[in-house]
Amino acid sequence: MTRLSRLLILSASYGDGHQQAARAVEAAVNASSPETDVQILDYLRVVHPTIDWMAKHFYIQSVKYAPLLYDWFYRGTSQIPPTSLIQRQLNSLGMEDLAETLATYRPDAVLATFPTPAGVLSALKQQGRTTVPLTTLVTDHAVHSQWIHAGTDLYFVPSHYVREGLIARGTPPGAIEVTGIPVRPSFQVMPNRPQLLAKYGLDEHVPTLLVMGGAYGVLGDIGILCEEIARCSERLQLLVVTGRNDRLLQQVSMIETEPHIHMQVFGFVREIHELMAVSDLMLTKAGGLTVSEAVALQLPMLLYRPIPGQEIQNSAYLVKSGVARWAKSRDEVVEQVRQLLFNSPETLEIMRKKALSIRRLDAAAVIADRLQALARGNTVYPSSHYATVTAKSSGVAH
Repeated sequence: MTRLSRLLILSASYGDGHQQAARAVEAAVNASSPETDVQILDYLRVVHPTIDWMAKHFYIQSVKYAPLLYDWFYRGTSQIPPTSLIQRQLNSLGMEDLAETLATYRPDAVLATFPTPAGVLSALKQQGRTTVPLTTLVTDHAVHSQWIHAGTDLYFVPSHYVREGLIARGTPPGAIEVTGIPVRPSFQVMPNRPQLLAKYGLDEHVPTLLVMGGAYGVLGDIGILCEEIARCSERLQLLVVTGRNDRLLQQVSMIETEPHIHMQVFGFVREIHELMAVSDLMLTKAGGLTVSEAVALQLPMLLYRPIPGQEIQNSAYLVKSGVARWAKSRDEVVEQVRQLLFNSPETLEIMRKKALSIRRLDAAAVIADRLQALARGNTVYPSSHYATVTAKSSGVAH
């Protein structure tokens, strides 16, 4: 019987979510099938470093200083006709490098956690240059046509909202499975909270707020926010993560606090599950993986300045699900922090219970199982389905 001997995961390092999703699936495959060789390829960094640098620079700078420009870009790329010259050019980025990788590595299945390589591999399949099963993992609660490509055999999506959005754009229902967003093993079990409180020198009787700036520390106003939150009159433990933004790390580290405010500042943190486990509330933007990890650990969220596009849709989903609140200004952030941590902590308990109803701790294991099935030849539908997608794949879901 054919088994999954080699799995190629095509990802990208825009933020950290696409890579973390890839690692979560890698861990699940390794757990269920230790003999399987898994390779994760940071696609654009490998096949076109210059374009990768330019795109990453545009992403970081536009998110920080011109979010409306990023919103325009996000909406515009969702309206590119799938048969247009622009889309064909996008689908050709690194095509020969990917073809060579497929010929050399000979994977039994491919998983894309970023849309661009999914489009390139789809084009290779349409040209008859490969028949490798292609699966795509959508990493946000958002619908965007760049995820939809002709040769995709199976889509793994985070919610029924995304499933319905893909169906509306012509994707056959049988080609979509609602798995949730996979999280790493460290988020699939509840950590030992008393032990971690001791590790970080925290008092279990004092509320703890975790402030997450994203992988690149792009959460707007984080320094000013921390200063304003630190002025509260109640005892508070404040954990601030600035990601890879060294300047922000220095800025926040210089904030002076009163004795009743205990603040710790971190840069990029690998053990983020530990900080989530000791916290009562997380202030964050709304990256797909970060919020999924918080839901997995039943950590209530206060969302602020989500990135236009996918994070706006993530925020709407989380608020509707009852696991988060959305603050639209700095004043509202401070007000919500005080209300949730000091005035109505019972609301946090309700939010924790809501998280239980939507979290999918088995997402990575389910995806690993489906990849095994595809490697055995259990195809879901013919890859030529995209002929029905052409007229429906543009536009942004509302």
